[in-house]
Amino acid sequence: MNILQLCPKSPFPPSEGGPIAMKAIRDGLLNAGHRVHTFTLSTVKFPVKDEMAATIPDFSYAFLDTSVRMIPALLDLIRNRSYNISRFFHPSIEEKIIALLRETKWDVVLVESQFMMPYIDTIRSLFDGPVIMRTLNVEYVIWERVASNERNFLKRMYLKILVRQLKKYEIGCFALADAVATISDVDAVQTQELQPRADVEAIAFAIPLRREEPLEKTFTARFGHIGSMDWAPNAEGIAWFLDQVWPEIRKATTEATFHLAGRNMPEYLVSNEQQGIFVHGEVDSAEDFMLSLDALIVPLLSGSGVRIKIAEAMSLGIPVITTPVGAEGLMVNNGIDIFICKDALDMIDIVPRIVSNPSLLDHIGDESLKTIRNQHSPEVITQKLEALIQRKMKL
Repeated sequence: MNILQLCPKSPFPPSEGGPIAMKAIRDGLLNAGHRVHTFTLSTVKFPVKDEMAATIPDFSYAFLDTSVRMIPALLDLIRNRSYNISRFFHPSIEEKIIALLRETKWDVVLVESQFMMPYIDTIRSLFDGPVIMRTLNVEYVIWERVASNERNFLKRMYLKILVRQLKKYEIGCFALADAVATISDVDAVQTQELQPRADVEAIAFAIPLRREEPLEKTFTARFGHIGSMDWAPNAEGIAWFLDQVWPEIRKATTEATFHLAGRNMPEYLVSNEQQGIFVHGEVDSAEDFMLSLDALIVPLLSGSGVRIKIAEAMSLGIPVITTPVGAEGLMVNNGIDIFICKDALDMIDIVPRIVSNPSLLDHIGDESLKTIRNQHSPEVITQKLEALIQRKMKL
């Protein structure tokens, strides 16, 4: 099949959850013998470098400044239009997509996320085959949870308006695609409830197993987190963890250290050696950073979809400590292949227990590798997506 993949951020390099998931789908389809052309937006946050792009076959891109700006945001507020989405549309990008649709006979268009759905009318005008929309999150759920946790009254009211606008948009776009492939069963249920007319199927993200067994290393009580700090749920979760959780952990054990890495690290987050906090900022290799940890801590309070960084850590055999929101959508079992802490007290309890008894981590790494092998094999996930595409092509 000839497949056109439209992405709101570049799969290259696969530096975080979204790009990892999009590249995994592309690689899986290519390995199955299909031709995949990936067109992506190049943004300020996720720029595509010309020299890198030149080395990737069937890959094209165009720059779009999706930065948040006050006047366009206010205009969309007045128009009752979702600014979360509208800033991803531009006529110049539309022209690029038109050119791609005209130059090749495509069998299917794979739209990566709600953020590329503003181009659906353009796609429909030139392409009569199936349009499959892949979602990594139900976006309005993320912002609904962020709004509920916001203490500033005016900001909370504004966020609630954004939530309402975004929810309205998502309900509409779910019905416009021929099928919606969600990343988890939880998202599939939410999507179907939002839009009963949508053809929804849960197809998990693919992630190759990085190791056959956990890395043998000496326990150093080194805990950490990695993630883009301009994503609201990450910023919110880390603020909560450093304010309410970590100080209590340090009262119980001064041996533990916490290492924080990720792009767009805010200036107020700085290292505090006395408190055992070390801020690394953006690192060259997320994999090397995670391998340096005894356990990855993902203290999410809001969000939707699946935390791909958690699955990436599990594919390396690295134990993960997270919240119910962090584990949402993953086929995991608390105390078997992951630690799920229902509140701050659980997290304050588990870290010192691990420090005093590191053997608690031993089986977690082994079982996490089994979970990834059984649930997220690239071959299995690609076959499910192929089956969905074939089903829509026969209609």
